[in-house]
Amino acid sequence: MKIKFWHLEYDFDKDDAKIVIPIVLLLIAVTTTSISPAILIGASVIYFFSYFFVEDLIKKIIGAIPKAPLKCPKCKNRKIVLQGYQGYKSDEQYPYYLCTHCDTTSILTEGGLLDISNPPEVGGKKS
Repeated sequence: MKIKFWHLEYDFDKDDAKIVIPIVLLLIAVTTTSISPAILIGASVIYFFSYFFVEDLIKKIIGAIPKAPLKCPKCKNRKIVLQGYQGYKSDEQYPYYLCTHCDTTSILTEGGLLDISNPPEVGGKKS
């Protein structure tokens, strides 16, 4: 939406409305209500702080949280060693891990570690 103000022309969109409308409402509230202006200004500062900074702050906090180390799919021990990369039933290379506790070999997939030393039965047959 374009707004003409004297000789100036402005483009006004939805994101601009999220900033301008609270400021206009703040000015109206400060001049017409009996609520303390300090409370109204404080509420507007909290609104604008959350609008501009909270999303980035949450992303940084989530990025700073360490991810849990991998567990062996058989004995749930966290002491596993990366053996290397190799193909497994496809051309894609998977990282191979060895559990130091139960000597289970597993590969890392999107769902976590997958035990390949004893493949699961599919349709009643061992693959």
